[in-house]
Order: sequence, then C-alpha cells, then structure tokens
Amino acid sequence: MRSSYCLLLPWVVLWFVCACNNPSAQHKGGSATPYGDAGRHKTYKGEVKVFADYSLAPVLRQHKEVFEYLYDSVKLNISYTFGDDALDSFRQQKNSVLIITRALLASEKEQMKNRDTLYPREVMVCYDAVALIAGIKSPFSYFDVDDLRKLFTAGAGDKIKLVFEHQKSGAVTQVLNAMGFNGKPTDRLYALHSADEVIQYCTRQTDAVGFVPFAMLSDNDDPNVQKMLTQVKILSLRLQNEKGETVMASATQSDIAAGVYPLARPVYAIIRYGHGDSPAWLFVNFLYREKGARIFLKAGLVPARMPERQINVNTGPLEVIP
Repeated sequence: MRSSYCLLLPWVVLWFVCACNNPSAQHKGGSATPYGDAGRHKTYKGEVKVFADYSLAPVLRQHKEVFEYLYDSVKLNISYTFGDDALDSFRQQKNSVLIITRALLASEKEQMKNRDTLYPREVMVCYDAVALIAGIKSPFSYFDVDDLRKLFTAGAGDKIKLVFEHQKSGAVTQVLNAMGFNGKPTDRLYALHSADEVIQYCTRQTDAVGFVPFAMLSDNDDPNVQKMLTQVKILSLRLQNEKGETVMASATQSDIAAGVYPLARPVYAIIRYGHGDSPAWLFVNFLYREKGARIFLKAGLVPARMPERQINVNTGPLEVIP
C-alpha cells in the first residue's frame, strides 16, 4: 500500500499544481503538455545541492518530484539535517541552497561576509509552525499561554514533561522566544532524536507534551500523517488577540494564515548572491512562485506568496429544465 502511494503521489501533485494552468490545452494546435503550460524546460542543466531542515522532508520531496519533471536537465540533491548543521554546511560552501525554519541573524550574515566572503540572499517561501501534541488518551486539550510559559520555569510545581525532537533542533529557542521566556528553563525539558520518537513517547506517557514541526503533521492526504493523528492530538493555545479578545489557536493552516498562532515560523530558502540566473536560483524561484506555492498549500502549510485562484465562469445560455 505504501509503495503504491509513493508511485501515485508525484502525479497527484503535478495535477494539483498545474490544474489551473491548462486552458491552452483546449485550443486547437496548441503545444501544451498534459500538465498545462508548464512544459519541460531545457535551458538549465546541472546539479543543485540542497541542505534542508529535516522537518521539511515530506513537502520538499513533493517539490523535488515536480521540479525535476519540469526541469529534467537539472538534478536536485537534497540532504536533510538539523538547521544549525545545515547552516554550517552552507558556510563551508558544501551546498548551493539552504532551507531552514528561520531567518538568518544579523550576526550570522555579518560573519558570513567578513569571515567566509559569502553574501547570502534570503527568500521566504512559506510558513511552518511548532505544534503542541499529546497522546490521544492524554487529559490535555489546550494550554493557556501564560500557563505554558510557567511550565518552562525552573522549580515550577507541575510535573508535566516537555519533549522536543532533538537537542540540535531550533524549536526550543523558537518556542521560548515566542513566549518571551528569558529565565532558566526547567529540568523537565527533554530532547529525543526525532519527531517520530516524540510522537511515540507522547502516545505512551499521558503526562507528556510534545513539540514537533507542524510540517510533519500537516499533510492530511499522507497515510503516515493519518496514522500519526490516530496516536496523538494537536493541542490548542488560549491567548489574547490584538483586540484583547480571548481566542483559541492551534497549529493549523487557517490559524497560521490568519496570524493568530504564536508558534508559527517562517521557512527561508537561502542562496549566495551571484551574477545572472543559475539552477540554484531556478529552484528557489520555483519554491516561491505559483507551482511551488501550490505544493506548500496542498501539504497543509501556508505559502509566503498565496497562489491565485482561477475560476471559470460559464457565460453560455442557461438551459432551464421544466
């Protein structure tokens, strides 16, 4: 079942991406391919080495399938690791594209310029988030933001375990910064080795709250995600919105798009400044523009540039059926 899904997925994604770009196929003598005006492009050739945060692997695999179909003379070589390791590889010029779940710090940019003679170019391609999860049998369904902040405080009385996917993950820093936490964190904060381990731990321990990348749970069409969501639930946060109203928000596509979920985070594709176009810039441009944006959208994330919706309206005579 799994292998058939993997074989079918690229064609489903291609159909979704190009479904709104196929009107020319209706014209006689048109040269459109079965995937609309996308066509196959022979202008660019070569290999693009990409280092990406491992949490983005599910959605970037879909981008790779579509991109390599459209640009079949360009090969994407994507390695997945944790954000800081990917950044180190980029600085050592082991890869031409870096994809991480945050913007570069000003100090990092300055260090790249002064020490590595590297001038980075950042393009935000979508929004991800850190999702709070608990086992299906857990009594938790939501947390007040203030209460969650207290759970991170050293010496707090509550015995809830806070579990992250890896000690090199940037999620801990991102969560603490989003909540404005500056103190010493609790010793009940744990790091495992992957998001899968966090999910399995939360399934067994009803006193645990996990923090995992939303991108690992966002694609409801993925059988792996469907299985995960039978084991864990995504928790909500109760907070005050800009109007001072108390609202509930969680790691969902709609709440991230509305800007109400406080643990949302941007995803940036980063390349080196260069002269003219290159296969690396072609791939980054693909992620940002319509076809790449539609893949993010289908996968449950929020593209930085929302693709237009094309609606065909029948202007012919309306038949009235008595």
